[in-house]
Amino acid sequence: MKLRKKLLVVALMVAIAVSFIAYTWATRDEGARAEKNQETPSDVTKFEAVVNGMRSMDVFVCVNISDGLTEKEAELIVGTTFIQVKGEYVWRRLDALTFDDTQIKAHYTWGYDKTDLGHVYDMTADLITLQITVDHCF
Repeated sequence: MKLRKKLLVVALMVAIAVSFIAYTWATRDEGARAEKNQETPSDVTKFEAVVNGMRSMDVFVCVNISDGLTEKEAELIVGTTFIQVKGEYVWRRLDALTFDDTQIKAHYTWGYDKTDLGHVYDMTADLITLQITVDHCF
């Protein structure tokens, strides 16, 4: 009887160990496959923005402008720049947006609340030099 109990305990320990090793091996293999199948992240373009001729900042936008510029990409560039310059907590309205493959021009009206949209924000992005010029009132 004692031998039978010992064999049963050993068999259980072996079954648990084999299950654990199989599980570890399977999940490790899935992780490697997931890494191989991940999509490459969008290209990130780094712009240098000069604000009111006084301060300079880097603006990083997830766009690939080497294949031409879409309206969505232009809006993303001007919107990201606006938020980085003025912050996320001001009211804003994009009044004008013009662009081609070399330049973006945008005009915003902004304010501290929706009744205060009397402030102006103009920006020009040079897509060749990756320079952005921003002029805004305070």
